[in-house]
Parts: sequence; C-alpha cells; structure tokens
Amino acid sequence: MEAGEIAESRSASPNDQGYDPSLEWPGDDGEEPAKVSDVGQSTRPSLRLLVLRSSVLPAKQTLAITEGYTELQFGRDIASSQDSPRVSKFHATAYSDNDSWHIVDMGSKHGTFLQPRSSTTAIRLSPPRVASVPRRLHHLDTLAIGSTTFLVHIHPERAPCDDCCSTFENEIPLFASNKRKAAKVPEPDAGYLPATSGDPKKALTMLKQRLLTSSSPGPARSETSYTDRSARRRSLYPASRLDAPGIAPAFRTEPPPTPLPTTNIGHRLLLAQGWTPGSSLGTSEDHDEGRIRLTAPLEVTSTSQRAGIGMGKAAATTSDGWREDGRQRRWLE
Repeated sequence: MEAGEIAESRSASPNDQGYDPSLEWPGDDGEEPAKVSDVGQSTRPSLRLLVLRSSVLPAKQTLAITEGYTELQFGRDIASSQDSPRVSKFHATAYSDNDSWHIVDMGSKHGTFLQPRSSTTAIRLSPPRVASVPRRLHHLDTLAIGSTTFLVHIHPERAPCDDCCSTFENEIPLFASNKRKAAKVPEPDAGYLPATSGDPKKALTMLKQRLLTSSSPGPARSETSYTDRSARRRSLYPASRLDAPGIAPAFRTEPPPTPLPTTNIGHRLLLAQGWTPGSSLGTSEDHDEGRIRLTAPLEVTSTSQRAGIGMGKAAATTSDGWREDGRQRRWLE
C-alpha cells in the first residue's frame, strides 16, 4: 500500500476476525432460565441429627434439622459460658454435595469421632490441630463432638422417620437468638460532669439542678436508746450465788486465836500494870455492853535494827573501816 492510500475497513470481513454470532446478547425475551439450585434442592437428601447424650444442650433440645441448608458448622458459642471446653471455636463442618452428606474436622484440638453403623469402635477423623479429609455420613452413623453424641439420620426422600420427627419444641436452634437482653446502661454518677457540653458554667448549673432535684430528705434517725451496761454486767457476772431454797449457806469457821506467850512485851507490860490473863481491858466503870473489849494484848511486830519502846538493843554490826566503827559507836551512845 502506497502512501496516502486509505485502508479498507476491517469490518467488511467479520469472518476473518473470528466473529461468532452466538456471542451476541440475545436480549430480554421474558423467558427465565431453569434454576439449577431448585433441581439440586429437590434431589438432595435430608440430614437430621438426633441427640443421644449431651452435657451442654438442654434436655428438651434433641433434634437438629438441616433442611434448606447445604452446610452445617459445629463450634463453641462464645456468648455461652456453658459450652464444653472440649469443643473448638470452629470444630467441624458438615456439607452436602447434592447426593450425600460429608463431615470434615476443621483442625480441632480434641477431635471429631465417627462410628459407622456396622462398626463397634469410633474413628477419629484427624490428629489434633490438623484438618481431616471429608468423610461420608451414612444413615444411623454415630457422630461425637465434645460431650455431645449425635445419631445421623439421612433420608433420600426427605421424609423423616418416627424417631426424627419434629415437635417444634425439641428442635435445636441453628442460629443465635435475636431476643437478647439489652445491656443495662449504667447510670452516670452524681458527681460526673458530661463532656458533651462545651460551656463549663452550663455544665455546673445542670449538675446543681440534678443534685437538688434528685436529693430527697432521708429518713429521720431514731434516737438510740440508753443501754444499761452495768445491769448487763451484773446479769452476766453475778457477784454472789443466788439463795437456793432449803439449802443453808456454808459458814466459814475460823480457828481460835492463839494466846500470846508470856515472853511477849505487851503481855509483860499488862501484867506489870495489874492485868490478869482472861480479863478484858478497860475500866470497870464503863458499862456499855455493845463495846468490844480486848481479852488479850496485841502482838507487837518489831522491825529489825530499829530502836523503840520495849525493844532490846540492836546488835552492833562489825565493819572493817575504823571510820564506820566510830560512827556506829557515837550512834549507840
């Protein structure tokens, strides 16, 4: 092609460019294509899990129905504190491939156990922390996850048997309930200043109003009654025993006084004054009968190394020093 010559349009030969009429948009004819999911839904067998024993699920919830779903996950509910610690957060998954159901362990720590109907022992699907290969579930197989054991019911015709019929009360909810109690919003403290207001004076005024309106006079304090602690102490610790009727109180007999010896200084002094042993002291002119008179002189106790009336000379103490001997001699003179 020479310079200045106009090239022919390439659209003139569409077959040379690989054009295919089937790639054109057919347009909206109003005809809807057949739903493949509806066909698979009608041919998919139904899976129902019947609870044999469980320490987590309530006693009324004994049946899990998976109709209408192609996947079922087993795991621990974080919001529930009653779930078994032997169940991982994402423990296992059961899924359907239109003609059968399979179970896969998602790498749990304590494992998933499957016991076929024809076997007497359960098989662990995978080692700890390792995901397993899919295992097919058959009718009346036993599936154990944590402390819960299920009996597998698979019905190809989607018609449940008598054992796995639902009563709407024994169904296990597959989703978390939306009817949860709303969290209780804590009331602000009386001394709390809200940070929404930018004016501190306005915030202080609102705080004063709230305190004045919310404060109510408390109940009047009742006057405390007087407690007689002395009477209580006397009742707990009496000073003497109470008189028992018919029982005479025990009197304490004192031994008779021992007469003074004749060598006593007072005894000899009274004898020198004309007193006779056994007679009372005092003048005979006093006729007062209530007066107590002595019949024996009082015993005199002496203090050693001290002089007094009627006491003998104290024994001299010897000392090695001549000065001490002179002082003692001058004291005794």
